[in-house]
Order: sequence, then structure tokens, then C-alpha cells
Amino acid sequence: MQTEKSLRNIADRKLKGSYLVILFVIISFLGWCGETIYFVLHWHDLTDRGFLTLPLCTIYGFCIIAIYLIIGTPRGGRLNPLFDRAKNLAPLPRAFSYVGLYALYFVFAAFIPTIAEFFTALFFDKVFGVMLWDYSYHTFDLFGYVCLEMTVLWGVLITFAMAVIWPLLESLVLRIPSKAAKRVAAACVLFIFADLIFNFLYLLVKKRRLVLF
Repeated sequence: MQTEKSLRNIADRKLKGSYLVILFVIISFLGWCGETIYFVLHWHDLTDRGFLTLPLCTIYGFCIIAIYLIIGTPRGGRLNPLFDRAKNLAPLPRAFSYVGLYALYFVFAAFIPTIAEFFTALFFDKVFGVMLWDYSYHTFDLFGYVCLEMTVLWGVLITFAMAVIWPLLESLVLRIPSKAAKRVAAACVLFIFADLIFNFLYLLVKKRRLVLF
């Protein structure tokens, strides 16, 4: 009988390549939906979110996949062995161990997206003169590219997503046959690449982002 560790290793192998592309698209779409719903409910404004014409906010997909590849999930990621060594040096009750593990995961989950946001905003601002988002009205912002409030929010959302939502998406995606997954992933890459090129050209010509609504 296969152990839980061996099953996790099999899942990790399968999640390379085409499965990660599919998860990237799903998460980017969920991010787009979340931002759209937030702006409708909070600002009473239906606004086209994201840089692409497709209903995708790719920064969500990029950050989640990056965190998965760098540190994994809270329960089965690369931070667990590190934390196990720390527990051997200073034994703590189980409750404190879980709190410490999730606190450490929160730090990574907060700062990796913040770094991605900063350099993405910096690139579009300096190269194209366009602000994809502006946090200058928030407290403790840095050039309007990032702010403390969003950093904390990133940490909370991604820690929750990787602990609760990721395992569900992972189990669903792994049901797709390998050949079908490769075809779906190839189609997704083609559409996203074409959309990206189109929007960059539009930005170069019009000096503004294409907004559909």
C-alpha cells in the first residue's frame, strides 16, 4: 500500500507542465471573478479587470503557481522539514507548531505576491507610462505600486487558498487524462500568448490599456 508521502510525490510529478498551466488559467480566472465582484459590491462599478482581453487576472495565477513551486502547500510543502528540525531543537505543543508553521507560510505568501506586484507595476509605469493599479490612496504605500494593506491581504488569501482551495483544484485537474491535459494546456498557452501580444501592441499604439467595459 502506498504511503501518503509517496502519493504526494506522485501528485507533485503529475502537476508539472500541462497540469500547472491548467491550474494557472483556473486561478487567474477565479482572481478575475473575485476582483470583478469586489468592485461591483464595494465601488458599485463593473470594471474590466486585468491586462488581458480574456477574463484572466494572471498575477493571481503567477503568484499561486510560484508559491507552489517555491514552498508548496502549508501541509505538505518545503517548510515542513525546516519546521520539524526546529521542533526537535525546541519541542513545542502541537497547537503552537501549527501556528508557527502557518505564520511562516503567511510571510512567504504575503511577500512573494508583493514583490511580483511591485516589479509588474514598475515595469508598466516606467516602460509604458501606465498604472495598472494605484495604491497611493492607501496608508503605507510605496510609489502606489504596493501597500501594507494589500501585502497582508495577499498573505491571508493565499494561505487560505493553498490550504483549502488548492487541494480541491488539484484533485479535479488530476482527473484529466494526460493527453487531454497537454492539448488543453497548449490551447491555453496559445490564446494567452496571442492575447498578450495584442494588448502590448495596443498599449504601444494607443498609450493606454484596452478596457472592454
